[in-house]
Amino acid sequence: MTALVLATLVAAPLGERQLETAIEAAQRQPTIADRIEQISRLFLGTPYGQYPLGEGSGVEPQPRWRADMVDCQTYVETVLAMANAKNLAQAKALLDDIRYRAPPISFSSRNHFTEAQWLPANEAKGYLIEETPEIDRHAPSATLVLRREEWSKVKGLERLAPAEIPEGKFSIRYLPLAEARERAAQIAPGSVMLIVRAPHPQRVVRVSHMALVVSGAKGLVVRHASFGEEKKVIEEGIGAFLDRLATYRNWPVIGVALARAVEARGRADAVAKSGQ
Repeated sequence: MTALVLATLVAAPLGERQLETAIEAAQRQPTIADRIEQISRLFLGTPYGQYPLGEGSGVEPQPRWRADMVDCQTYVETVLAMANAKNLAQAKALLDDIRYRAPPISFSSRNHFTEAQWLPANEAKGYLIEETPEIDRHAPSATLVLRREEWSKVKGLERLAPAEIPEGKFSIRYLPLAEARERAAQIAPGSVMLIVRAPHPQRVVRVSHMALVVSGAKGLVVRHASFGEEKKVIEEGIGAFLDRLATYRNWPVIGVALARAVEARGRADAVAKSGQ
């Protein structure tokens, strides 16, 4: 089935039995990259929704687990959790481990900013490893500057006022778009791709979107929850995806950062033992 056809499909909601079966089948795959490919494919056509997950109560009372709607981050998080889990119950616990700094689960302890919280937390926990310097050891860095008195006044970020957000400068290394296009074949299947934007006084963040890079029938493809006209999880050839990023003008994309998924069995077992 072509990527174009896959992108037009709208998936039926995934039931818990179907998810359990998918995890069981994925566990027979030899590598984490294979499991990510298999599970991420299951979500193709799943509708996009803004902030689909929350804490089940409090500031954002959306459920802590759902498979009927995703945004770009929760899609990546859910796939990573399922790819490292032995069953659905463990996947739900791992999703919490990926999304939050540490128990107890709360809006305050959620990893809100990708550069400052989400990425370093999940590298430290053993789910991801920085891949950009493996491809280019001279890759440049983009810097996110967080000052509460500044970001709290930006439209769209007011919702984070109750959260525990660190202050300071946080860097992320990236491949400039032209280089990413040239070196696309070097990206490891199963990687998380983070879209890095130019500085913008009304945006604050530097990472605006995340996706998964997996092996397709004709080479590497990008799977992501699109907030564009598709409004669902789609698949695109990696070259076409990178070329499209270069066309953005209002808030230019300067490049992509990459984090390679690694086997996190040890972390998964530790989370299971802790009863998190």
